[in-house]
Amino acid sequence: MFGKNSSDVFPAAINVLDTDPDADSIRQEYEYMLSVLETGAEVWKSLQGQFAVLNQRTQSVFAIGALLISVTGFSGHRMVAAGVLSGIPLIIGLLFVLASLGTALFGVTRLHWISAMRRGTRAESMRLVIAMRNRKTLLFLRSLKCMLIGMVWYVCAVINYLYQASAGTMPLL
Repeated sequence: MFGKNSSDVFPAAINVLDTDPDADSIRQEYEYMLSVLETGAEVWKSLQGQFAVLNQRTQSVFAIGALLISVTGFSGHRMVAAGVLSGIPLIIGLLFVLASLGTALFGVTRLHWISAMRRGTRAESMRLVIAMRNRKTLLFLRSLKCMLIGMVWYVCAVINYLYQASAGTMPLL
């Protein structure tokens, strides 16, 4: 991996930058950041901070997913026993949660050292880093949407379970 050109190590990022319809906006963003922050080093620090924020927010998605999976492990069998109207939403919700976690794991937290993303010039390299940040942001948002959809289905399962328990058709404990 060391000594390789960034196009060998990060072909998807290179292609995204070369064919991205937002390539012009990426260029403009870099130029704006450079004009505001004044040095390439400050732009670099800013981008590092943005990647850190993405990773921290992704950790929240992991925590919510772990909580939902843990709760399901303890009480999922009781919700499924409440009937089809609890079981199916529970399964759908868990599938969306797992899709969210997979997207976060393989899309956002996949490790790419930004110092290894090099192109011909420093400006091109910085634009490559911005393109990668944009791609990871998009994947984070997809992961978050999947998590929210999964949580809605999960809550529907819980509501039906609690309704069945309150109607006396199934014991709460």
